[in-house]
Amino acid sequence: MDMDYSLALSFSKLAIDVFFKSTMLLVGVWLTVKLLRRHSASVLSLILAVVVAGLVLLPALSTFAPEWRVPLLHDPAVAPAPGFAQAVTGDETPQYALPGESRPATMAPGPRWPVWVFLGWLAGAVGCLLWVLSGEVGLRWILRKAVPLHGERWQTALKDVCEELNVGSQVQLFQCSRINTAVIRGIFHPRVILPATVRGWSEQRLRLVLLHELAHIRRRDSLVEILACIVLVLYWFNPLVWLTVRQMRVERERACDNAVLNTGAKPSNYATQLMEVAADLGAFRRPLWQTAAISEGSGLKDRLLCILDPKLKRMPMRPWTMGLVCALAAAVLLPLSGFTAWCDRPYSPKVVAETGDQNRIAELMEMLDADCCENRLIAVKALATKADNPKVTAALRKALKDESAQVRQTAEAFFAGKPGG
Repeated sequence: MDMDYSLALSFSKLAIDVFFKSTMLLVGVWLTVKLLRRHSASVLSLILAVVVAGLVLLPALSTFAPEWRVPLLHDPAVAPAPGFAQAVTGDETPQYALPGESRPATMAPGPRWPVWVFLGWLAGAVGCLLWVLSGEVGLRWILRKAVPLHGERWQTALKDVCEELNVGSQVQLFQCSRINTAVIRGIFHPRVILPATVRGWSEQRLRLVLLHELAHIRRRDSLVEILACIVLVLYWFNPLVWLTVRQMRVERERACDNAVLNTGAKPSNYATQLMEVAADLGAFRRPLWQTAAISEGSGLKDRLLCILDPKLKRMPMRPWTMGLVCALAAAVLLPLSGFTAWCDRPYSPKVVAETGDQNRIAELMEMLDADCCENRLIAVKALATKADNPKVTAALRKALKDESAQVRQTAEAFFAGKPGG
């Protein structure tokens, strides 16, 4: 295997592993969300946001976490290690030779599908990244004409809402003639950008819009959205990831709506204001980059139903909830990251060539428990040359019950030719 192929192979195995892990994780998350569907939207959005952050970390955790194997897939890396040659003989089982030996040898090429998996993922990731960046560039172009709102009316309303929601960040207020809805920008120095029609808004409408937007800022939704975009680029091939990100956005809008209602706003008044804002949108479409707008047209009907539903729980998230959710997510994610569906890598044939001491014999006996049947077969053939060792004999008796017919036949041949066997 050359270096490029080895890189593609390692990446493809990691990608397939991560696909299985992310799918198992998201199936469990969806079942949890369904069970808690009547719970507060702030808790549901937190669960989904923590899962999104966990998906960002999953590839790195899968690379460095201790492995526990459930051998479901054949490892294409099960082949002679680089630097060794595979002698082609009449036996169905490949025999291994060290460099310099006189036996004729050839290296069987590895399967090419890992290269196509790598190239396919790369093409999709680049396309998804360009899609996200195009939205960001478009939004920057739209907002470059934004100007500050310094009037006393605006600054007083902003200050009152910041104090009401306990938003500690220094929030700035802007207006832009190129948008028809309120958006937020920035993580450390957030800005609320309002449309030019803000000058005709009533005090009630201005307050409700600011309450919703500052609720996004207090929740750090801009940061979570960056993580969501990274997840979509990395996992573009997994439809459950797209559904999870979409549901997270829906739940966070509901959580911000609940934050507005928890300040004392009447549901009927807030629903009316929300419909007026949606009507003002006209043909405006939200940019590809999530702008945390007060109105999201595709989910407006569901949001209005949730706002007017008196049975829904709307309590804010308690301080210990985030710690509990993060701890539970870590308890699931860390063991899951060590899971791999591939059988183990082959032992180096050098082990077979150097079986003169007890350490090598112990290593060969350990190979009898390997997931890969080729490893077990190599070990049985090597151990058969140490017939005078009682431990070896006991190990070979164990090989008589191996699930592989070749391993069993090799062990049976050893005892058939051994006196008293």
